[in-house]
Amino acid sequence: MTKEEFANVLKTAVGGTAYGDEIIADLTAHFDETGKYAQTAKDRLDERIATLKGWEKKHAEEGDADKAAAEAAKIAIAEKALAALK
Repeated sequence: MTKEEFANVLKTAVGGTAYGDEIIADLTAHFDETGKYAQTAKDRLDERIATLKGWEKKHAEEGDADKAAAEAAKIAIAEKALAALK
């Protein structure tokens, strides 16, 4: 898969939202031409999702439902990107 094809897969899955576009920019910037692009992208998304889940939990524990919901929305976008790469 070329970098352009990779970006198009992600754009189809999560493009059009600010956070989705941020994910696309990050993953294409770290695109590995040697063929490890999928594993690199999956690893980066796994780390991103884990971080977001931590923030979601923290906000929920502090009683800030709006911030927790915002993190949950980001998690959903990141999980869609991850699913598109499998």
